[in-house]
Amino acid sequence: MIMLKDRSKSILEEIEKRKAVPIPRWYFVLQRFGFWVLAAISVLTGSIAMSTAIYVFIDNDFIEDHDYIHLFLAERPLIAEIISSIPYIWLATLALFTLVAYFGFRHTKTGYRYATTKVIAGALLTSLLLSVGFNTIDVGKYIHRYLIENVHVYNKLVYANEHRWTQTEKGLLGGKVIQYQKDKHFLVLRDFNKNIWNVDMTNTEVRSGTRIVPGKYLKITGIVTGKQTFHALTVQGWSKRYHKRRVSVPKIVPMPTVPDTLAH
Repeated sequence: MIMLKDRSKSILEEIEKRKAVPIPRWYFVLQRFGFWVLAAISVLTGSIAMSTAIYVFIDNDFIEDHDYIHLFLAERPLIAEIISSIPYIWLATLALFTLVAYFGFRHTKTGYRYATTKVIAGALLTSLLLSVGFNTIDVGKYIHRYLIENVHVYNKLVYANEHRWTQTEKGLLGGKVIQYQKDKHFLVLRDFNKNIWNVDMTNTEVRSGTRIVPGKYLKITGIVTGKQTFHALTVQGWSKRYHKRRVSVPKIVPMPTVPDTLAH
């Protein structure tokens, strides 16, 4: 009993010596909440990275547009084209934020109870499900398009479909419509390197369903005819075929028959 009192006394003396103060409960609550927020934000960021990776890969023409596949596979085999088209930067971003989500979850109150493989698999599955939802509203598309048009270093980190359609020496021109004069068969287009092209559309085949209006993105095949001038042979929209929304056709109601009173 005396030993316990002596030990308690020494502990109290040590506390007074170090001027230690008790940590309030709200601090631990806030800390745990912070780790939950970190895990949630990391999973959300990972899902955005995955949605962008899915868009970048599936937007490639060797997947969705078999009309042009011979143009892209003329110089190298399909397997090389696929390997170069994998968006490694977005997969690395996904992996990084999955690890951050794992770190955050493990530091929550009950996170230590779960196996590492289950936590990582759960984070990846959640990111995948969220990415599918994000791609239904084109989140990956808008992020990728913004980066490829405004962040120069991004162009060096991915090999996307925009790169394939920025090869005018091979007859491939893609970009955003700036101006279109239908009566003059004339189109002004800005490519993904921000170069302005004057496109002659005389005798050009415009693919079915293609809308040529300012702001729309087009894929054009043709021939370079001069400095920043191009003669178009074919034109089609940039739309992803795997994500085309169905167009609702209005139901046609037959007109009621009216008796022919003129015959009487």
